[in-house]
Amino acid sequence: KAQLTAWLERGGRAASPARRRDMATTTLAAAAASLGGSFSGRGPGHASAAAAAVAAVAAASKQWDRPRARPPATAPTSAALAMATAAASSGKSVQMGKLPDECWMRIFAHLEASELCATASTVCVGALAIACEPRLWVALLHLDFGASWPQRAVLQAWVLLHDQFHPRQLYIYKRQERSLDLDAARREMLQRGEQAREQERRQRRLRILNVILVRVTHLLLCTALLASVVLLWLKMNKALNCSFYVVLAPCMVFEVFLLATSIVAFVIYFLRGASGWTFYWNRLRGVVRWLILYTSPCEGAIVLVAACTAAPLLACTLAGDLPELMLRDHRFRYAPPFAAAWLAALVFATSVLRRRAFSVSCAGSFALLWAPLVCVSVLLYLKLSVCPNMPFYLVVAPTLGMTSALLLFVSFLVIASFWLGYRGNRDWTEYAVFTLLTLLTVLVPLLLLQLACWARLEGKISNNMLFIPLAIWLLGLLICAIVHVLASALGHGVGAGEPLGRPWRQQDRESSFDTELLLPPSAIGGGVV
Repeated sequence: KAQLTAWLERGGRAASPARRRDMATTTLAAAAASLGGSFSGRGPGHASAAAAAVAAVAAASKQWDRPRARPPATAPTSAALAMATAAASSGKSVQMGKLPDECWMRIFAHLEASELCATASTVCVGALAIACEPRLWVALLHLDFGASWPQRAVLQAWVLLHDQFHPRQLYIYKRQERSLDLDAARREMLQRGEQAREQERRQRRLRILNVILVRVTHLLLCTALLASVVLLWLKMNKALNCSFYVVLAPCMVFEVFLLATSIVAFVIYFLRGASGWTFYWNRLRGVVRWLILYTSPCEGAIVLVAACTAAPLLACTLAGDLPELMLRDHRFRYAPPFAAAWLAALVFATSVLRRRAFSVSCAGSFALLWAPLVCVSVLLYLKLSVCPNMPFYLVVAPTLGMTSALLLFVSFLVIASFWLGYRGNRDWTEYAVFTLLTLLTVLVPLLLLQLACWARLEGKISNNMLFIPLAIWLLGLLICAIVHVLASALGHGVGAGEPLGRPWRQQDRESSFDTELLLPPSAIGGGVV
């Protein structure tokens, strides 16, 4: 003790903390060794005490160099604070054992806040006074809350501003403030994790819905057409004796499925402004959404109902189950199915012209798609009712001209796209390949089908020459639809959020619809749109 005190008075207090620690360790070890050597002959108790002192000093030295985490501090009791205040105000040096206060200060400087408040301060009054030393708590403040130089500067200014409080109270306040920040960060992390999981569940439900509205619809359409064609082929060859209701039953089943999925799409449309349904509506696919956007909900429903009643009315007409008044006059015998088709076409055309601006694309669509189909239906009705002597080539002339024009236009697109792709643009090459597949699998078979129908109506070919190629073509389309459904179900599409996209289109075209992602997490979690 005398050696350590003399060294401190000679200037040891101005030395670095590491130097003072080494001096204290060396002095204590020398004192313990001298005690052990001096009193080794006096009995085994003194030697064991000296050995215990050396071991304690070595353990303390190792603990000084060991970095430890800072657990939350616990507030001391009022009685402990009163005892520490009384001991500190007495001005007397409180000693524990044979070590001076400076040594105990160095030892206590390596204790945690919880150890100072809960363990060290309960040993005795002297330990409580040292545990309440402001320098210890100021050092803890800088160690736990001053990781960087700006934080240390702000912390120093904050401590000077609140110098009327004990540093222990300031440390407890800072610890509680950090605990509140950690709790807030933890809650935000949990909320964001729940938001991410909810977004994943929405993406999964949206993917399933789009697969049903697009891929499954294509699959059922190809299946219904193939089944109806095969049944009609067998009926016309007299290999199957059934009514036209059975022949057109697959088409009726498909129409029921289309109406059911249309109800789902309409419900999503009407709920798009509440409970987060905007997410589903903005990313929905299928012909029903396209019909609602290009017309209106009411007019779209009329078009769907009128189009879906064409097949049942056609079965009734062919089976002769119409009212007697319509059966008497041959001019109205085939009117119901044609009237349903004309109503759907008229409502669709009126709504599109009313809601959309008249542009080149709009005029081209009407000239190449709507007008030829309506003309063929009108000419076919006149052939069956009013003008039975009308030649068949005049009936199929509008669709033949339309298909030929589309064939020439798509062929030009294929050639131009391949030329642009050859010059180095890969997107144009992919677009050319897709357009070429459309040309070979849709337009060319449609043109050949119309020519075959014309030849069959003229009696130049048999039923087998018409229905066998048609069934093979529909079977190929069915296989493609099955492959697409399986690819979408197994997750091999373009992406989870865009399973029905095209490779040449930009993937961020729908980014403008993600406005709900800009809302705060609480608003998204609550379903605010």
